[in-house]
Amino acid sequence: MNNKTRKIVILGVLAAICYIGTWIHIPIYLGGAKSMIHLGTTAIFIAATIVGKDAFWPGAIGCALFDLLSPGFQAWAIPTFIVKGLTGYVTGKVAFANNKEGKSVKQNTFAFVLGGIVSLVGYFLFNAFIFTGWRAALISLSTSITTTAIGAAIAIPMSFAIKKKLHSSYNV
Repeated sequence: MNNKTRKIVILGVLAAICYIGTWIHIPIYLGGAKSMIHLGTTAIFIAATIVGKDAFWPGAIGCALFDLLSPGFQAWAIPTFIVKGLTGYVTGKVAFANNKEGKSVKQNTFAFVLGGIVSLVGYFLFNAFIFTGWRAALISLSTSITTTAIGAAIAIPMSFAIKKKLHSSYNV
C-alpha cells in the first residue's frame, strides 16, 4: 500500500472511531438546550497524538457525521465539523511540535488543554450567537468542560499505549 492510500485509510479509521466515541454519550438537557457528555473528544485527542495536525479530518468528519445521523443534532453538523476539526488540528499541531511526534506526556497534556479550549470556545460561540443565546451557552459549558476533562484523562494514558502498539505493529 502506498503512503497516500495508507494515510487515507488511517484517517478513515480514526474518523470512524471519533464517530463511535461521540455515539457513546449521555444526553443532558440544560437551560432548554440539548447537550451531551461523550467520548468523541477522547478519540480526537488520541488521533492527534497519532497523526498530528491531520487529526482535523477524523475529528471533523467523525463527529459531524454523528450529528448528521442523530435526531436533534443535525443543525450542529457544520459547527461540529468546524469546531471538532479545529480541535483535532490544534491538538495535533501542539502534540507534534518540537519534533515530539505525540510522544511527550507533558506536551500532549498541554495539547489536550489547548484543543479543549478550542472546543469550549467554539461551541460557546456557536451556542451564544446562533443556537441558544448567551445564558444557555454559559450553562452548556458544563457539559463541554466535563467532556474535555474526561477526554484528556482517558487520552493521556491511552494515547501512549495505542501509539506504542501502532508503532511496533504498523510503523505509524
